[in-house]
Amino acid sequence: MITVKPLLNLVKLAKKKFKDYVLRVLSDFNIVDSIPDSLPLMEDVLAGRMRGLYKDGSSVVVAAKIGDLWSDPTYNRTDSINYGNCERDLKALKGFSHKAAGVLFAFVRPNLDVVLTQGNHRITMLWAVTQDPNVRIAVNLNFHSKDISLEEMIEIESENHHSDAANRTAQSKDDTFKSAYYSGLPWALEMYNLLSKYEIGIAGTLDNARFSCHSYSSISKAKGDTNLEIVKRVLAEFTGLYDGVKKPDIEILGNFVRAASIFLKVFASHIADVDRRNNVDSFSEMFKFFFRDMEPGLIKAKELGAIVAVKKNLTQEDICISTRFFKGQQLSVCRFVSIYNELAAAKDWEFNNTQKNPIPTDGITVADYLSKLDPVLRNAIVEYTTTPVVHK
Repeated sequence: MITVKPLLNLVKLAKKKFKDYVLRVLSDFNIVDSIPDSLPLMEDVLAGRMRGLYKDGSSVVVAAKIGDLWSDPTYNRTDSINYGNCERDLKALKGFSHKAAGVLFAFVRPNLDVVLTQGNHRITMLWAVTQDPNVRIAVNLNFHSKDISLEEMIEIESENHHSDAANRTAQSKDDTFKSAYYSGLPWALEMYNLLSKYEIGIAGTLDNARFSCHSYSSISKAKGDTNLEIVKRVLAEFTGLYDGVKKPDIEILGNFVRAASIFLKVFASHIADVDRRNNVDSFSEMFKFFFRDMEPGLIKAKELGAIVAVKKNLTQEDICISTRFFKGQQLSVCRFVSIYNELAAAKDWEFNNTQKNPIPTDGITVADYLSKLDPVLRNAIVEYTTTPVVHK
């Protein structure tokens, strides 16, 4: 025997749950498009049902007043609607979109209560923008048989609710970006404009892209960790390695860009000192050597008779690979420290002679960067600043 809970009116619930200051902000938004034309009014259809115009089990799409729609917390998450997500989505779309909302799904019980099984959040969003219980939305009404029990009705409704949630395919990151880009959402346009300068495409939105990127969210994090100019420099340096290659078809890893950006910011003073003393762009030299020129250079040296071990060029994955116990950016940043110091030694670059390395691995800058980690973990990770990085 199930415990049946009272129905909740979605509009009344939203009135209680939304903060006044949030509603003041959301009320400035509009409905950005129209409900489909020529839909019958829900109240007319319900009156027709009373007169026997609609049979048990039949369905009809109607224009329903949102204040007339209910939800059953017996099986639905009515009392845990995420009002923060409703606010976020309305701000992203700059209003409520009927086209984006589609057609909601509801069952009509014998007493004419209309119970939504799909659409709680969309009703909540529409009310937040309009704060009008009489505004309408498209709903597919389905009529319960009049001779079944309440428990049977709840079973039918909950099966529909569950199958909708279970069969709904989660959007991939590419799907999310594509829909956001073509909807003109600012964050997607901003990311597109940034990456397209370097011929990096996301989800097929850039014609003739030479590179691709799926982990664009990590590039957003890189901007937050550092700044836009640093991120641009990393993107320019890495994509520049493939100048002259017609179709590199390389995926740009967001975590790689993020780690390189953090490395540039955290160790900026050390890098600048090496650049000044040796009249070089040491960051650029590091990228060129380890990710493009190391292997061909060693092969050529061996062909000329030098006794050298030929090492393969590094890849983004070699920098970003995590360990069994830690997956944070600090590992990748420490690997950049290791290869930077390795190149400085190979090039015999001058640096502050009070230090053991151009970027002192036992110095204050490294210690400050790792200071927020647990001491045991910090001691384990700092070793990566001196551990040679090789291609796996």
